[in-house]
Amino acid sequence: MNEQPRQQSIEDGQEVIERVQEMIERKESTPLLDLLRPMHPADVADLMEHLDAEEADYLFSLLDHASASEVLAEMDEHIRERLVAEIGAEKLARIVDRMESDDAAEVLAKLSDELAERVLESIGEEDSEDVKELLGHEEDTAGRLMAMEIVSVHEDATVAQAIAAIRRAADQIGEFYNVYVVDSGGRLKGVLPLARLLRSPSDRRVADVMERDVVRVPEGMDQEDVAHVVQKYDLVSVPVVDEMDRLVGRITIDDIVDVVVEEASEDIRRMAGTGDEAIREDSAFRVAGVRLPWILISLIGGVLSGSVIGAFRGTLSSFLPLAIFIPIITAMGGNIGIQSASLTVRGLALGEIDAYEIWKRLFRELRVGIVMGLVCGGSVGLIALFWEHNAALGIVVGVAMGAAIMVAATMGTFVPVVFKKLGIDPAIATGPFVTM
Repeated sequence: MNEQPRQQSIEDGQEVIERVQEMIERKESTPLLDLLRPMHPADVADLMEHLDAEEADYLFSLLDHASASEVLAEMDEHIRERLVAEIGAEKLARIVDRMESDDAAEVLAKLSDELAERVLESIGEEDSEDVKELLGHEEDTAGRLMAMEIVSVHEDATVAQAIAAIRRAADQIGEFYNVYVVDSGGRLKGVLPLARLLRSPSDRRVADVMERDVVRVPEGMDQEDVAHVVQKYDLVSVPVVDEMDRLVGRITIDDIVDVVVEEASEDIRRMAGTGDEAIREDSAFRVAGVRLPWILISLIGGVLSGSVIGAFRGTLSSFLPLAIFIPIITAMGGNIGIQSASLTVRGLALGEIDAYEIWKRLFRELRVGIVMGLVCGGSVGLIALFWEHNAALGIVVGVAMGAAIMVAATMGTFVPVVFKKLGIDPAIATGPFVTM
């Protein structure tokens, strides 16, 4: 597989998919490999997602171990889980042996303990130890996300020695952007970007040209917090250290992008009251089982709202036009509540809302609610006035709409914060409560 994307890719669309399917059906392995060769591994992985299981298995079986390792690292995890289950331990070991430690750990984490152990026994001892160490960290932490392949030199080394270290490590490390500087105990002392390294005289000590103020993350930090650090300081890679400040790995920007996409998708699914299972599962009953708990909460809220309306059935029966506007008022309140809640959940997820910002955000949403309430309430009040030619109806509907929007905007901000304080994920629980 080529390291850079070429013109021939899955972006060419259905035509490429159909050509591949025809070649697979006729078992034309050589033309198929010729078609795949200029494609980036990510495009091949994307292509396989458009094939059925039998076609994807055949295509993957044609790849050499180096190409297979690159494609496997780019593949959607659900397809990857199915593929590795079909591969024998011996072949899987040869593929994993060519992967960087973080990608290898991600693959092996989804295997049974027995199969993972067999694969680890079949790869190089040093690689095996690295992967075992990564798997020993909790999921979704910097320690699990990092790659252990790093270029590090002693602080007394020269620039020439640092360049030599890069050359020695080049075959083992994919993309890297910095040389890390450590002391005799392996503690991180500085970082030397490649551009600065190449501009420095070869006889200079790296300690004299390195950057000493190094942004680092502990191996136990949550991956979402790592993404915030990388975003805040505009980093392309960040070193990972243990509790003794010893350098243990690095996290690169490509992994951070994956984390951002994963966390954003997870938050969206949770706000919808669904989970990852609802996307993967084909069974209607299982998908319904994932969604129903939060839908039932909304149902209970709807029943309670209905009972409140029922208490005023006498008024409504004598003044029927009022009932026409109830669905409009409740729908607008729900829409405004979801808007405010979405912004608040996003702010909490990105760490943008602290103790001071909470009250600032709450009062801002209250002011926004007042403005929107006046505009929408006034508009619907005028509609009611001219529709029914009844000034009292226009006033009642306008005030009700304005009050509903103001309350919804405030609650949409307040509810996620309360859930966060209670240790409940606001992305999961907020939606049903603000739309009741």
